[in-house]
Amino acid sequence: MKKLFLVFIILMFLFTIVLGQEDYQKLAGFVDLSEIDEFRDSDETVEVFITKPLLKLVSSITADEDKALSDLLSNLALIRVDKFSLGKKQNEKVKEVISKISKKLSKEKWSRIVRVKESNELVEIFIKNENEHVAGLLIMTLENNKEAVFVNIVGRIDMDQLGKLSRKFDIPEL
Repeated sequence: MKKLFLVFIILMFLFTIVLGQEDYQKLAGFVDLSEIDEFRDSDETVEVFITKPLLKLVSSITADEDKALSDLLSNLALIRVDKFSLGKKQNEKVKEVISKISKKLSKEKWSRIVRVKESNELVEIFIKNENEHVAGLLIMTLENNKEAVFVNIVGRIDMDQLGKLSRKFDIPEL
C-alpha cells in the first residue's frame, strides 16, 4: 500500500510539472540570458534551473520549519543560476555581455541597485518593480577575471527574505 501511495505521489508531481509548464519569458522579472550560452562549454560550469513546481514543493516541505522562507518560495516562478570559469580571451566578451544586458534592462525600466567596477571585480544588480512589488532580480558578476555568475530570480520577491533564500540555496552573491 505504501508503494502504491508513493507511486501515486510521484505521478501527481510529474503531472503537475507537465500541466504547470509556464512560459517564463513572458514574466516581468525574466531576463533573456541567451548571450551567455557560448560560455557553457567552459571547463568549470554550474547551471541551476529551479522552476515553479519544484519551488512549490520545497515551499510546502519547509512550511513547518521556516514559514517566511516557505512564503517567499511559494511566490517565486523561477531561480536560474549560471556560473562558469573563464579564459583570458573570454573576459572582455563577458564584460561586453554584461554591459549589453545592463543597457537593455535600463531601457526596460529595471532599476540598477548595485554597480561595482574595480580592477578585479565587476558587479551589476538590477530589480524589476511591478505593481509595488519586486518581480525580478538579476545579478551579474565577474570576479578576478576568472569566474562569471549570472542569477535571475523571477516572481514576487520579498527582499527582506531574500537573504534566507540565499543561504538555503547557497548563493553567496545574494
